[in-house]
Amino acid sequence: MRRFFLPTSHLHDSQAVIDGTEFHHLRHVLRLQVGDSVLLCDDRGAEYQGTIATLSSTSAEVTITHTTPATPRFSLTLAQGLLKGRKMDVVIEKATEIGVSRIVPLITKFTVAQLREGQQQDRLQRWHRIARSAAKQSGSPVPHLAPPQSLAEFLHSIADDTPTLLFHEKARRETLKHFAERQPILLSLHVIVGTEGGFTEEEVEQARLAGCHILSLGSHVLRAETASLVTVSLCQFLWGTAGLPPLPER
Repeated sequence: MRRFFLPTSHLHDSQAVIDGTEFHHLRHVLRLQVGDSVLLCDDRGAEYQGTIATLSSTSAEVTITHTTPATPRFSLTLAQGLLKGRKMDVVIEKATEIGVSRIVPLITKFTVAQLREGQQQDRLQRWHRIARSAAKQSGSPVPHLAPPQSLAEFLHSIADDTPTLLFHEKARRETLKHFAERQPILLSLHVIVGTEGGFTEEEVEQARLAGCHILSLGSHVLRAETASLVTVSLCQFLWGTAGLPPLPER
């Protein structure tokens, strides 16, 4: 069944309206017609099965036949140091597939990639398109994409009760495994991964003073984009599956 994303404001009782780029894909790429079945997903993670009731030149109206409410899930925020070239695109695409709830691009001391004045909105729109496409392919919700911000701004925005991990190649005493042994169940988590150059000692200390746990990913030196995807994959494995029922015995 074809999958489309829409904001909750486009849902009214048993009807939904698809417009914009999603309508273009429905009408001009997939060439769906009145009576075809579709699967709709809103920005809260709920799903709606329905059929196309009417088509106009700019929108489609869908009659909803079945609703699956959003279920509570592990909320994982990836604060990613802004990467060069298409590396950031890859991280956003793969992190979406893995099920990250929120992505925050960070500007740090060693950030090489720079967004010129007026370029930020265009880049955010591009990242949002990449995330939507990855969500359609994987079945994951579309993550919230925050505007680029400094490490200090991000640290200031963190709620006191949300654990936050910063991964640093010089942190040897504590690993993600050690942290997980002390925190076997989490409902939400923030992880911070640096740019190609990592973090300065001053930034690491700033994060430590803000209450972050400074962790190592092991003895191997990973590329920044690899470190991000390894980190979120491990976190989803450790905590995202904590609420799943056990497999049946054979």
